[in-house]
Amino acid sequence: MDRLDLLVAEVRKIVAERPDVSYDGGCRYDSGVCSDGTVGCLIGQALGAIGWDLYPENSGELISNLLEEAGYDDFRVSWCRMVQSEQDCMSAWGGCVNYADGK
Repeated sequence: MDRLDLLVAEVRKIVAERPDVSYDGGCRYDSGVCSDGTVGCLIGQALGAIGWDLYPENSGELISNLLEEAGYDDFRVSWCRMVQSEQDCMSAWGGCVNYADGK
């Protein structure tokens, strides 16, 4: 299991625990408050949970760009991008993963 597998698994874990949470933090991985009072976007929280310091501090760079710069280029990059794009529209996190899963 590589780091990107861990990231996807952590996103799914967070969403299973908090599917109704939404984020309105201005497209930042490590700032902005979610509807449940936690800080950082879904992808940022997942990156932090697995200890992957992939993004520059207070970055708003797209996750797909960061993952491609790190050498990843497969369906998981697209999946993360889709989750992030839905989340940035303030969708509930459960809906973000459903969207990325094609449900």
